[in-house]
Amino acid sequence: CERLGRLGIPVFLAHGTQDEVVPFSRGEDTLKLLRSLGYTVEWHAYPMPHTMSMPEVNDLSAWLRQLLA
Repeated sequence: CERLGRLGIPVFLAHGTQDEVVPFSRGEDTLKLLRSLGYTVEWHAYPMPHTMSMPEVNDLSAWLRQLLA
């Protein structure tokens, strides 16, 4: 199934643009690497530090609901 990506492993990737622990560029590099390896990645960037936010939780929840539908 195309929506599952490489080897049937779905990937949700998110990163905070103000992350002081892991540079934002590392998230972008991870996205590029996964896509170059054939993974289908849902990528989200959020204006937040190294934490979780409700917009991220909501996006992840919607992604999971769609994946499991």
